[in-house]
Amino acid sequence: MEVKCPRCGRTYSKVIPPKCVCGEELEITYDYSIVDVKRWSGRNRGVWRYKELLPDVRKVISMREGGTPLFKAKLGEELNLNIFIKDETRNPTGSFKDRFVTVAVSYGLPYAENGFIVASDGNSAASLAAYAARANRDAFLVVPKKVDKGKLIQMIAFGGKIIRYGESVDDAIPYAKELAKLNGLYDITSSSNLIGLEGQKTLAFELWEDLMPTHILVPTGSGSNLYSIYKGFRELLEIGAIEEMPRLVAVQTERCSPIASEILDISGKTEFTKALALYVREPINKERAVRAVRESGGTAVIVNEEELDLGEKALAKEGVFAEYASAVVVPALFKLKEDGYFEKDDKIALVITGSGLKSVYEERERSMITGTKLEILRILRDSPSYGYEIWEKLAKPMKYQAVYQHIKELQALGLVEEAYKRGRRIYYKLSSKGLRLLENIEE
Repeated sequence: MEVKCPRCGRTYSKVIPPKCVCGEELEITYDYSIVDVKRWSGRNRGVWRYKELLPDVRKVISMREGGTPLFKAKLGEELNLNIFIKDETRNPTGSFKDRFVTVAVSYGLPYAENGFIVASDGNSAASLAAYAARANRDAFLVVPKKVDKGKLIQMIAFGGKIIRYGESVDDAIPYAKELAKLNGLYDITSSSNLIGLEGQKTLAFELWEDLMPTHILVPTGSGSNLYSIYKGFRELLEIGAIEEMPRLVAVQTERCSPIASEILDISGKTEFTKALALYVREPINKERAVRAVRESGGTAVIVNEEELDLGEKALAKEGVFAEYASAVVVPALFKLKEDGYFEKDDKIALVITGSGLKSVYEERERSMITGTKLEILRILRDSPSYGYEIWEKLAKPMKYQAVYQHIKELQALGLVEEAYKRGRRIYYKLSSKGLRLLENIEE
C-alpha cells in the first residue's frame, strides 16, 4: 500500500488524511503488477478475500462481512431487462457499512487505545458499535437529532456511547473530528478516513466475479459508496481483469440532491428527506463521486419522496426489506427505463445498501416499548421501586402479578435490573441501556 500526493510528492503512512497538506486529494494505491485474481477463487467469500488490494493490518476484526448475495430480480421480467439485486442488507449489522468498518477498525486498532469515533446518520454508527465491541474498544457515536430509531437501538444494544449533535450528519462531522483530536480517538468517519473506503470497494470486486454488470444503480448520500465502487472497478482495469468499466448511476431524492444535481447540471435542494441515510447537505466526497460517475460514462437520477414507498414495496416482492434510502433505486430504474436509457442485453445491478429493519421510525419504536412497559420505565427512572409499589403507581385495572411479568420481560431486554433487596422485596431500577432507550424514545 502506498499513499503519495500526486502534486507535491509527500508520502503518508499510519493515520492517512483524505487530503495532503498542500490541499490535493489523496488516494491509496498498491503494486498492481503482483495481483493475481486467480488466488481469490480459492478463498472464502467476503471483504478479506481481496487482501492484496486492502491495507495491511496486524489483526483482522471481522464478522464475515461481504460475500452478499446477488440474484436476478422478478422486476426484470416486467421491464424486459436483465436486473439483479445486490443485497447488502445481509451484512452482519444489516448494511454495506460493515465493509467499510471492518477495514477501518482493523487498520485503526493500533491507534485507537482510547477508542473509535464516527459521525454518522445511522448505519456507520451501528456498525462501528458492533465492530468496536468485537475489538474490545469504546465506540463514540456522534449522530444527528434526526436519525432512524432502529439504528439507535442497534447502537445501544452494542454498547456504543451516543452523542446527539446537530440536525444532520453535516453538523456532526466537524464535531466528531474535534472530539477525536481532543481525546485521542481514531476517527473512521468516511469523509476523514480513506482506509475504510478500501473495504467498501470490495463490493465492486464481488459484482465483477458474480455478474460483470453494464450498469450499477447506487443510492447516494455522502458519495463514499459510489466512489468506492468506482475505485474498485478502476483497479480491476489496472490489473487487466476487465476492459471496460460499468456505468455508475447516482440516485438521490428531490429534497436532498447535491451530488445528482451537480452531475445533471441543474439546481438542487438540500432539505430534509425521509430517506434519512441520504440526508447529507454538503457531502465532502461530492467531487470524488461526481468524477466517478462522469468517468464511468454514467448519469444521475432524482426521485420524488412519494416514490419511496413504491420502491420499498417493489423490493419487498423480491423478498428484500430495504430502508427508504435503498429503495430509491427502484423508481430510478423505472425513470431510466422510460427514458430508453438501457439496451435489452444490459446487465443492471441495484445496490440495496441497508435493511428496512433498521429504519424504525418513532411510532414503530413506541409499538415495541409502549403502554404499561413504557410507564414502568418512566416510574423506575424517578426512583427504584418494587413490584407492588409500581402496580400502585400505575393505577391501572390489572392484577399486580402482571407487573412482575412486564418487569421480567424488561429484564430480558436488558432495560431493567435489580437495584437492591430489602427483606423479601426486590427493588428494580433502569439499566443504563434502559435509560438511553427511554431518552431516545422521548427525543
